Amino acid sequence: MRKQKIRQTKMRKLFVKYLVLTRRGITVQLEYRMAMAIWILSASFPLVMMAVWLSLAQNGPVGDFSASDFVGYYLLSFYVRQMTAVWVAWELDYDIRHGDLNTKLLHPLQPIHEYISFNLADKAIRGILFTPVVIALALLLPQIQIAPTPSNLVFFVLALTGAWILRYLAQFSLGMFTFWFSQALVLTDVFWMLYLLFGGSVAPLELLPEPLQTIAFYLPFRFMLSFPVEILMGRLTTPEILNGMIISALWCLGLFGAYRLLWARGIRHFGAFGA
Repeated sequence: MRKQKIRQTKMRKLFVKYLVLTRRGITVQLEYRMAMAIWILSASFPLVMMAVWLSLAQNGPVGDFSASDFVGYYLLSFYVRQMTAVWVAWELDYDIRHGDLNTKLLHPLQPIHEYISFNLADKAIRGILFTPVVIALALLLPQIQIAPTPSNLVFFVLALTGAWILRYLAQFSLGMFTFWFSQALVLTDVFWMLYLLFGGSVAPLELLPEPLQTIAFYLPFRFMLSFPVEILMGRLTTPEILNGMIISALWCLGLFGAYRLLWARGIRHFGAFGA
């Protein structure tokens, strides 16, 4: 019982610290509105692809996707991209190479918590900006193929959270390779290209040729973008959603293990060379 109370107290303190750091992050981001606008625009790639696929669908459906399907798919993809945008690999790369990580290591919280809280501040702002827009468009354009049933909405929120966790852990792990390599961001560029193809940005995964489609359904990239979209469009059955949730959770566990391993070894390497 005593251990449980101590654990609960620690969790409450961590929650309060997150609130403070997130509030500070919101203040900082509002001060740099131009930089934030650039980051938001950088996540607008789905809108470009929507225009491309709409032009292809003018003469009829492409596979199982009609023009309205493409609008719904890329509108939701835009929202998911906004709510899961992560840039921690670049932050880590800069902080490691310039020695700023030393300062963060002196703080009472591990650096990952500071990075996360700053990203959560960004998500709070984007959520306030884009959630009403997406809801309004869905109501004003009934031809958009979206199935916002109560169960789908719950599954969508869970899948969206999982997508953010996956992207964050993947980028954090890739960013830590800067401990050993000066050009580690090349790995992030490769990851980004794979994400565009296998995540469903370039095309809905159902339109990929075999065997790419089968491969994509089990890679982590699908669960970073396409999976939440598929849920809210009503293109998945409940068993398929639950199966996807399990695969997503397994990828989260695997990436968390990679983060812990790379962080432990990276910090030792960082300290050995005196930053």
